[in-house]
Amino acid sequence: MINFIQKTSRRFHHYFIPSVHNEYKPHFIRHQALHFYSGVLIAVKVFVLVFLFVTFPSAAQFSTVTSSRIVELTNSARVEQNLPVLARSNVLDKSAMMKAQDMLAKNYFAHNSPVDGATPWEWFKAVGYNYTFAGENLAMNFSEAEEAVNAWLDSPTHQANIINNNYEEIGVAVVVGEIDGQTTTLVVQHFGKSFIAPQPAEFVRPSGELAPEVAGTTQVSTGQAIEVTFKQTNQRSLTGKIVFYAQKFFWILLIFIGINLILTIFIRVRIQHKPIIMHALAVIFIGILALLIQPHFIETVASGVVKIL
Repeated sequence: MINFIQKTSRRFHHYFIPSVHNEYKPHFIRHQALHFYSGVLIAVKVFVLVFLFVTFPSAAQFSTVTSSRIVELTNSARVEQNLPVLARSNVLDKSAMMKAQDMLAKNYFAHNSPVDGATPWEWFKAVGYNYTFAGENLAMNFSEAEEAVNAWLDSPTHQANIINNNYEEIGVAVVVGEIDGQTTTLVVQHFGKSFIAPQPAEFVRPSGELAPEVAGTTQVSTGQAIEVTFKQTNQRSLTGKIVFYAQKFFWILLIFIGINLILTIFIRVRIQHKPIIMHALAVIFIGILALLIQPHFIETVASGVVKIL
C-alpha cells in the first residue's frame, strides 16, 4: 500500500509539479502536450461548426423545420392523452408570426406588449380568426423543437394548452433575431377553435428517437417568464447537447491548462521556461477564441437559458 502511494505521488509530481526529476517541465505542459491541446480545441470547434451548418444552414431553414417539428411533437403529446390531433392553420401561422415579429421589433418577451399593451388576441383579430377558444404558448432561446416542447410539457399551465380538448387548430412561428442585444430564437404557438370547422388533419406518429371582432375563451400562462432547467439530459436536443458539452469541454481544458501553468510558474519561481509559458498562453488564447467566436446563431442561443411563458 505504501509503495502504491509513493508511486502515485511520484507520478503526480512527474506530470504536474516542476522538479529536478522532470527538468522543471511537467509533462502535462510540455510542447508536445500543448500541441495536442491546440489540435483538440480546433478539431472540436470545427466539428461543432460543420454539424451546425449542415443541420441548419440558415435561419430560414431552421424556422421552417422547427415549426413543423413543433406541430408534430404537440400532436404526439395529444395522441398520448387520447385527444384528437390539431389541424395546422395558415391563418394561425400568420397570427403567430405577427406576434413573434412584434416581440423582436419592440424588444420584449411577454404575452402582452409592454409598449402598446397589445394582447395575444389582437393578433387573432388582425388575421380575421373568429375564435370560440384560443391560447398562446411562448418559448425563447431553444436550439431545437424538442427543447421548447419538453419545457412546455413540464409546465402545468403550458401543458394545459397543448392538451386542451377545446382546440382544433394550431399555428406556429419560429424566428431568429435579437432581444436585449442578444441573438435568440423565439417560438409562438397559437391554438384555436374557430366558428368555421377546420379540415381534419392526418397525423403521422413521428419516427426516430424522437378582421371582424373576436370573442371567446382565452388561455395563457400568467406571471413572469420561467427559466427552464432540464432535469434529464435527454430533454435537451442533440444540437443543444453538442454545443453545451463542447463549451463545457473548452472551459475544462482551459482551466486544466491554466492550473498547470500556474504550478509551473510559481512552484519554482527562479526556474522558468519562457517558451513553454508563451506556448501555454497561446493555447489558452485559442481556447478563449473558440468560446467567444460563434459564427452560427445556434452557438449563441444554446449557451443561453431556455425561457417559456
